Amino acid sequence: MKRIAMCALALMAAATFAGACSVGSAPSTPTPQPTSTATPPVPTNTAAPAATATPALDASTAIVVGGDLRVRNAPSTAGPVVRTLKDMSRVQIDRAVEGENVLVGAQTWVSTIPDWTRLWFRLTDGTYVYASYIFIPTPGEESPLTDPRGAEKWIDVNVTTQTASAMIGDRAIHTAPVSTGSPQFPSPLGTHHIEKDGRIAVERMTASQAGYTPGQAVYDVENVLFTQYFDQKGDALHLNYWRPASVFGHTPTSHGCVGMLPHDAQWFWLFGAPGMRVEIHA
Repeated sequence: MKRIAMCALALMAAATFAGACSVGSAPSTPTPQPTSTATPPVPTNTAAPAATATPALDASTAIVVGGDLRVRNAPSTAGPVVRTLKDMSRVQIDRAVEGENVLVGAQTWVSTIPDWTRLWFRLTDGTYVYASYIFIPTPGEESPLTDPRGAEKWIDVNVTTQTASAMIGDRAIHTAPVSTGSPQFPSPLGTHHIEKDGRIAVERMTASQAGYTPGQAVYDVENVLFTQYFDQKGDALHLNYWRPASVFGHTPTSHGCVGMLPHDAQWFWLFGAPGMRVEIHA
């Protein structure tokens, strides 16, 4: 695998402090009997800054995505864990290296194995994390944490164009190539919502779980990352590592799910939330 040289990503931490305004006491009068002091004018209310749960992301930021992440002393799950990074915490990357293929693991049925599934990041302190759990914004793209400013955040899936768009109101802020349900197993058209308990960072998907009989479909897929179920029939948005990159944006291949490439699956995971509307249409 071609090694990927990466510059260390600097941590960005900035704090903003608001200065408090004070009102001075009224000056004393020169007469022995002080006159009444005029009531100070009521200060004009200043709008409080909008609370931001997570700092804005840019191309110099790399963060943990999908839950707390174990940091190891080698690019392998056999390497001892040296510490754990909290979900959404920032990391400083030294470079990319090849290591254990955590996603595919011992699964022998996967015929197309992308190089990125073997990718680990060496951090600046010499420790290692599996790269699929690190989100690095692409230069120029809008952040999945963009403040909607009261507008609805929702997801639009077009099975004709094989795309999924993250929407804020009527504006698409990110569009990804996807692979939806095949003609035999089409993705369900209509209005759906991400299930209350439907966001699972690391999932195992089986045909029986989706309600298929052995005569209808047989599959058992481990380590399906960034899964967001939008119905109770097993249909979800998720990372798809077992299809070639050429199908995304072109060919529907799934059993009804909306499969994505790694960066887009991470992006939509950060954007999504339980109850979010998902519109699927032709």
